[in-house]
Amino acid sequence: MELYWEWFCSIPGIYRTQREILLRCFSDPKQLWEASDQEMYHLRERGCRWIQKVIDYRKLYSPEETAHERKKRGIEFTSMEQEQYPKRLRTLRDKPYGLFWHGELPPEDMRAIAIVGARMCTPYGRTMAELLAREIVRAGGTVVSGAAYGIDGASQWAALEEGGKSYAVLGCGADQCYPASHQQLFSRLAQNGGLISEFPIGTKAKPAHFPMRNRIISGLSDAVVVVEARQKSGSLITAEFALDQGRQVFAVPGRPEDELSYGCNELISQGAGLILSAEEFTDAFFPKNGRMKKAEPENITLAPAEKLVYSKFGLRGKSLWELEENTALSLSDLSDSLLSLELKGLIRETEQNFYVKVK
Repeated sequence: MELYWEWFCSIPGIYRTQREILLRCFSDPKQLWEASDQEMYHLRERGCRWIQKVIDYRKLYSPEETAHERKKRGIEFTSMEQEQYPKRLRTLRDKPYGLFWHGELPPEDMRAIAIVGARMCTPYGRTMAELLAREIVRAGGTVVSGAAYGIDGASQWAALEEGGKSYAVLGCGADQCYPASHQQLFSRLAQNGGLISEFPIGTKAKPAHFPMRNRIISGLSDAVVVVEARQKSGSLITAEFALDQGRQVFAVPGRPEDELSYGCNELISQGAGLILSAEEFTDAFFPKNGRMKKAEPENITLAPAEKLVYSKFGLRGKSLWELEENTALSLSDLSDSLLSLELKGLIRETEQNFYVKVK
């Protein structure tokens, strides 16, 4: 039966709603494959014009040919009837009938956190996403996201660089790379995590696909963290799915006047968990045992000027001019202290004359 499920999930151009209708009419994918043309035409006459896509695909590919094409591209498949289908997804009302993936599926015995947010993120947002991802990996968890520009990609790169695993849910086929410039990230994810999709191989990315994939991002996760989101952002759709699925939702706060902070601040006002630091989040969400060790800032010797400068950093990054005003140091002394703190791995310059706290 798995061959028929794969064929059923590989029909291009139809989505979960249409597949649900087909299963109501034909009971299972094998009966759909064996149905007569007259039965198909009857559905078309009753308004299911999209049934023509099923008719056309059935003429082109048998279940055996469908599986052969997938295997040629190095992609795996599982239907919801198989044991390897993720347990987190089984409870969803609108779970995908099957999944295609390159790499592996998320392990059931590790906590998974989704980190999502703006594509056009700020240096502050990028840094927070990276800090969260690193702490999640150190705490023994995995990071789930969408491999998009901005927050998604930053969090997944950070998880991989920390030696952890990350899983991307795609708005295209698992054999496609979107955005194209993320080829290196996709390659790393396939080696140390997975690229997962409900869409058949060969499916190109379309705007309508991304809200659909968001329910799988949240569904594969134990909690969703939103880092920077505009009003009516796609990340807020992921948060809504998470709440419907019984997942916890957290958000990183931002300045009220920042457009990219609106979505996160709104989530917090509606009861989402507030994240004040990456370490506090993982301390609360993960058990203490098994945490990877890291160098603590207090073990690093700092000169008086360095201590003064470092003390001015909080959740938000600071510009050179803000630090000059807050510390009353000369530009020369301030620059020397910033350089020393950067070399010690405590801060980082994310753009010209703008610094963020790393530890």
